[in-house]
Amino acid sequence: MEAGREAWAVAVKAVAEWCVESCDRSLPWRVSGSPWHVLLAAVLLRKTTVAQVLKVWPRLVQRYSSPSALAGADRERLEEDLKPLGLERVRARLLLELAELLCSRYRCEVPCRREDLEGLPGVGPYIASEVLLLGCGVPAPLLDRNAIRVLERALGLKSDRRRPHTDPALWRAAQMLTPVELRLARCFWLGVVDLGRKVCRPKNPRCGACPLKDVCRYRGGNRNA
Repeated sequence: MEAGREAWAVAVKAVAEWCVESCDRSLPWRVSGSPWHVLLAAVLLRKTTVAQVLKVWPRLVQRYSSPSALAGADRERLEEDLKPLGLERVRARLLLELAELLCSRYRCEVPCRREDLEGLPGVGPYIASEVLLLGCGVPAPLLDRNAIRVLERALGLKSDRRRPHTDPALWRAAQMLTPVELRLARCFWLGVVDLGRKVCRPKNPRCGACPLKDVCRYRGGNRNA
């Protein structure tokens, strides 16, 4: 699970520069700096699209602007507000459970410690990292399936697990290689996620458009990456 540090430094610079031009950096939960907004978006984005969430986001953020505002919400009204996204009952139940726990345990604030975040219902390592990186100002890696594919192909940062996003060793390796400067860490990890979604696709990757093409092992012929 070793990636050469020199190659990693090149990758960080290349992906961060690509992200400035090509990342979806205008998404409101990516730029608001609010841990609550990041957590709320993570629940809303499950099994739906960014485009669908953007349609309801302004109303939801205005109406449920904090955990305390959501904790006191009427369930039926909340379900109605969530209806355009589908699974409204499941989402409403999870959101209310989250808000009530945050208010009872953390004074209606989203905590900024990984162990506290991962103790919340529906929050795993990835969502915890999103909250830390985008809401709490803590450099943290983002390892979803898109990011993991980029790291495996380009740099050989691999896991032996069937579900690599659950591999603590992979998370530790990614954390050790995360830039300590917050702005660079954000640009790099958002870039890796968006690169995997837009360019380094599972099938027919657009290698010619990839900022990592000069260091990528996959493009260099190692198709087992």
